[in-house]
Amino acid sequence: MRPFPDPKTDPLLRDPALQNAFDNAMAASGNPPGTAPIIIVDMNPSGSRGFAGQRETEMHYSASLLKVAAMYAAFELRKAANELLADLQPSAADVFQALRSNFDPVIRDQRVPQLAALADSFLVPRYEQVFEFDPATGTVNFSLGFFTNLSNAIVEGNNVSAGQCIHGLGFGYLTKAVTEAGFFDPSAQNGIWLCGDFGNGFPPQRIACLNDTPVAQATSVREMARLYALLFDRSLVDGVSDEAMLNLLFQALLPPRLHLLLNRTVDVQFVTLHSKIGLGPLNNGTQVASEGAIIRENSTERFFVVVFQNLRFVNDASIVPMSRIVDETLASFLFA
Repeated sequence: MRPFPDPKTDPLLRDPALQNAFDNAMAASGNPPGTAPIIIVDMNPSGSRGFAGQRETEMHYSASLLKVAAMYAAFELRKAANELLADLQPSAADVFQALRSNFDPVIRDQRVPQLAALADSFLVPRYEQVFEFDPATGTVNFSLGFFTNLSNAIVEGNNVSAGQCIHGLGFGYLTKAVTEAGFFDPSAQNGIWLCGDFGNGFPPQRIACLNDTPVAQATSVREMARLYALLFDRSLVDGVSDEAMLNLLFQALLPPRLHLLLNRTVDVQFVTLHSKIGLGPLNNGTQVASEGAIIRENSTERFFVVVFQNLRFVNDASIVPMSRIVDETLASFLFA
């Protein structure tokens, strides 16, 4: 049994009406975020997932936004582990050895090409760190320590906790799970790439991006938006896992954290419901902001996924042009 997920569907299709609304909002803006990749996905009640935006497939450094990839991979690993245990039904004493013997050779042998020279010790999960076994159900769940670190990474934005989660998953599993799901294309080096531990000891594995020198945390807004859209539809991992991930992205918004950008300082007609932000320096010292968010327009209660990145950040006012573009795009699309 393979430890990796099956390929995920791609429901995103460009919507001419939404794109026209976005283009008009950009043209009318006195200060458009012209160099920032952005995608807006209409989570239409009909089930269609039309999108609009600009620079959707460009790869850019996006700092802590990439912690979403570690969160996703953790839930895929839990699902795969429980499917294996249901099939093998090992004794309690043999659970972790069963995971190692069945999963680790596959993870080593099927690593993405970017990790060809990486030592095995950085590739495979640390199962005893990630999981605890429940003999009553014959299943594993996240250990208290791992889930605390996962929560701190997503909700609090803690880099040390994120590093501990990534160590638990292993670079080999994390990158291959994201690749097999279809969120990263190794040949094009495009999509969601997290192969660094936020400075906590593993050797970062870097790929090229447009806004910086090669980095270990990069994404295109299109693939991040696809992940968010599937998560919103509860079709990313499974219903229980998806609800748990959405809850973490909700907890990040609550006081005193208020880890959100689009809704931070501007009076807009939408509310952010789930978010992960990224804020970090490029090698030239420029601070850039990114965000992956699920928002709801206030009067229609329509939902949208919004992902942006590479927005130069000096202070909260730096976000206002992006917030206004989203707000005016939705107003034109929904009410014009």
